[in-house]
Amino acid sequence: MADCDLCTVAKPTLIPIKVKVHTLANPEGAYKGVCESCLEALNAAWVERFGSKENKK
Repeated sequence: MADCDLCTVAKPTLIPIKVKVHTLANPEGAYKGVCESCLEALNAAWVERFGSKENKK
Protein backbone atom coordinates (compact mmCIF):
# COMPACT_ATOMS: atom_id res chain seq x y z
CA MET A 1 0.00 0.00 0.00
CA ALA A 2 1.19 3.47 -0.81
CA ASP A 3 -0.21 6.94 -0.30
CA CYS A 4 -1.42 9.03 -3.22
CA ASP A 5 0.66 12.19 -3.53
CA LEU A 6 -2.44 14.31 -4.14
CA CYS A 7 -5.17 13.06 -1.80
CA THR A 8 -2.91 11.10 0.62
CA VAL A 9 -5.30 8.11 0.67
CA ALA A 10 -3.60 4.72 0.89
CA LYS A 11 -4.28 2.66 -2.26
CA PRO A 12 -2.92 -0.73 -3.33
CA THR A 13 -1.84 0.51 -6.76
CA LEU A 14 -0.79 3.97 -7.89
CA ILE A 15 -0.20 5.34 -11.38
CA PRO A 16 3.21 7.00 -11.86
CA ILE A 17 3.15 10.37 -13.64
CA LYS A 18 6.15 12.52 -14.47
CA VAL A 19 6.04 16.05 -13.07
CA LYS A 20 8.36 19.01 -13.46
CA VAL A 21 10.38 19.58 -10.31
CA HIS A 22 12.68 22.58 -10.08
CA THR A 23 15.44 21.24 -7.83
CA LEU A 24 19.07 20.42 -8.33
CA ALA A 25 18.46 16.82 -7.23
CA ASN A 26 15.88 16.20 -9.98
CA PRO A 27 16.70 18.52 -12.91
CA GLU A 28 14.67 16.49 -15.45
CA GLY A 29 11.62 15.94 -13.25
CA ALA A 30 10.40 13.27 -10.88
CA TYR A 31 7.71 10.62 -10.80
CA LYS A 32 4.76 10.97 -8.42
CA GLY A 33 2.23 8.27 -7.64
CA VAL A 34 -1.45 9.20 -7.92
CA CYS A 35 -4.58 7.09 -7.57
CA GLU A 36 -7.03 6.55 -10.41
CA SER A 37 -9.62 9.03 -9.12
CA CYS A 38 -6.98 11.78 -8.81
CA LEU A 39 -5.70 10.96 -12.29
CA GLU A 40 -9.21 11.42 -13.69
CA ALA A 41 -9.49 14.76 -11.86
CA LEU A 42 -6.11 15.86 -13.23
CA ASN A 43 -7.17 14.92 -16.76
CA ALA A 44 -10.48 16.79 -16.41
CA ALA A 45 -8.63 19.89 -15.19
CA TRP A 46 -6.18 19.64 -18.11
CA VAL A 47 -9.02 19.35 -20.64
CA GLU A 48 -10.86 22.28 -19.05
CA ARG A 49 -7.76 24.50 -19.10
CA PHE A 50 -6.05 23.50 -22.36
CA GLY A 51 -8.65 21.57 -24.36
CA SER A 52 -8.55 17.95 -25.40
CA LYS A 53 -5.47 16.40 -26.93
CA GLU A 54 -5.77 15.69 -30.63
CA ASN A 55 -3.31 13.55 -32.53
CA LYS A 56 -1.91 15.63 -35.37
CA LYS A 57 -0.59 13.35 -38.13
